[in-house]
Amino acid sequence: MLEHGTLVDVIESYSRRDDEKGITFISGDSEETYVSYKNLYHRALGLLHNLQARGITQGDELIFQLEDNESFLYTYWACLLGGIVPVPVTPGNNEEHRFKLYKIWKILNHPYLITEHETFMALDKFMRSKNFYETLEEMKNRTVLVGDITGAGLSIPGTTYKPKLSDIAFVQFSSGSTGDPKGVILTHGNLLVNTRALASRSEISPGDSMLSWMPLTHDMGMIVCHLTSFISHINQYIMPTALFIRRPTLWLKKTNEHKATLISSPNFGYRYFLSFFKPEIADGWDLSRVRVIYNGAEPVSAKLCYEFLDTMASWGLNRNSMCVGYGMAEATVDVSVCAPGEGLIAVHLDRECLNIGRQVRDVDVKDSKCVTFVDVGYPVDDCYVRICDEAGHILDDNVIGHIQIKGKNVTCGYYNNTEATEKTIASDGWLSTGDLGFMRNGRLVVTGRAKDIIFVNGLNYYPHDIERAAEDVEGIGL
Repeated sequence: MLEHGTLVDVIESYSRRDDEKGITFISGDSEETYVSYKNLYHRALGLLHNLQARGITQGDELIFQLEDNESFLYTYWACLLGGIVPVPVTPGNNEEHRFKLYKIWKILNHPYLITEHETFMALDKFMRSKNFYETLEEMKNRTVLVGDITGAGLSIPGTTYKPKLSDIAFVQFSSGSTGDPKGVILTHGNLLVNTRALASRSEISPGDSMLSWMPLTHDMGMIVCHLTSFISHINQYIMPTALFIRRPTLWLKKTNEHKATLISSPNFGYRYFLSFFKPEIADGWDLSRVRVIYNGAEPVSAKLCYEFLDTMASWGLNRNSMCVGYGMAEATVDVSVCAPGEGLIAVHLDRECLNIGRQVRDVDVKDSKCVTFVDVGYPVDDCYVRICDEAGHILDDNVIGHIQIKGKNVTCGYYNNTEATEKTIASDGWLSTGDLGFMRNGRLVVTGRAKDIIFVNGLNYYPHDIERAAEDVEGIGL
C-alpha cells in the first residue's frame, strides 16, 4: 500500500506491476469477468481518450447514470486520471430519482452526463412531462452514451492530469427526494486517509479479499468495498445490487466459492437474505474464512444480527465476525468501526434516560423499559469525535448529546452550497452530524437522528426502536 500520493499515484503504480490482483465482476451463477488492476488502468486510460475526444476536459463535472459496474469503474478511474470531477448518481428508475438528477444538474456548473441509451430515453420522457425543455436540450448536447465510447477501441491513451491531495475525487449527493440534494466534496486526501484507516482497523493483509453487492453509487459499496480493497491491493468481487435482490443467497454462495474474507451489508441485507435462505441451498458451504462482516449505513438491530450469525454458524461463520460501524458521506465513509474479532456489543439502556444532556442508565435486557443499541467502536485514525449539548459544550462520558466530528477524512463542505456548508461545519472545523449518541471509554454509541426523534410527555422515542417493536407484531413486515 502506498503511503503517500493520490489515488492516481496508486493506480499508476499498479500499472507497472505484473501480479494478478484485481476485480471479478459477478453477473450470474457462472458468469464472471475478471479485470486486473493493471488492465483497469489501461482501459480507464483508453476511455479517458474517448471522453476527451468529446470535449470533456480537466475540471469538468461528469454525472454518472450507469447500471453496469464494469462501465462505472472504468469511467470513475478515467475521470481521476483526467482530472474530471466524478458525480455518481443512482440511475433513475422512477420519477423521484429523475427529479433528483434534474436538481443535481442545476446545482453543478456546466456538467456532462454519461449513461446508457435506455436510461437517457426514460430521462427524456420525464423531462418533457415536466416541461424542462431548456435543461433537456442542454443535456442532449452534453450527454455521452457509454456504448459509443466503450464499443470502440480503448487502445489510444488519454492525456493524464497530475492531481493534488486537495483535488476533488468524488462528489457524493444526498437523497434530496423532498428537498435540495447536497453534494459532499471528497478529495483524494479524504479518500486515502479514510480507506487506509479502515484497512488498518480491519487488519487487512494481502491474503484478504472483499465481496460486495452494495451499489457503487453508495459510499459503502464504492468506498468501503471498492476503494479500500483497491488501496490495500487485494482481490475484490462485485455483484450487481439487482442480482442480490433477485437471488440474495448468491451473496454467500459466491462468498464461499471465492473464499472471501471481507463482506458487508446493512441491516436490510441480512433480513432479506434470511427470508430466502433454506439450509439445502448451503450444502457444502464453508464460511469459516469470513473474518469481517461490515455492518453500517442504517441503524443496527442486534437481534437481527444475532439471528443471522446464529443461523449461518452451522456453515462455519464466526459469531464474532460482525464489525459494526458508524459513518456518513461527510466523513468520507467511516467515523468509527469495531475491530475484527470483537463481535457485536449490545448496549441495553433505560428508554426514559435518553434525553440530551442526561446520563444514560444501563438496564437488564428483559426490563420493560429497555431499548437496545449497538457499540460502534473507537473512532478510526485521523477522525475525532465529541459529544456536545445544544449550546456546544462538550459532555461527559455516558451523557447523550449531539455527535460532532473533525479530521482529515471530513469534507471541506458541500459543492456549490456555501449556506449548507456554514450551517453544518463550524468555524473551528467541527462538523455537526445531526446524530445523537454518547461516548463510553473512548467508544461511540449512536442512539439516532436528532430530527427523527418523537417527543411524547417529555420523553424521546426513536423511530428504529418503534420499528424493532413492530417487528415482533404478527402480520407486520419491515
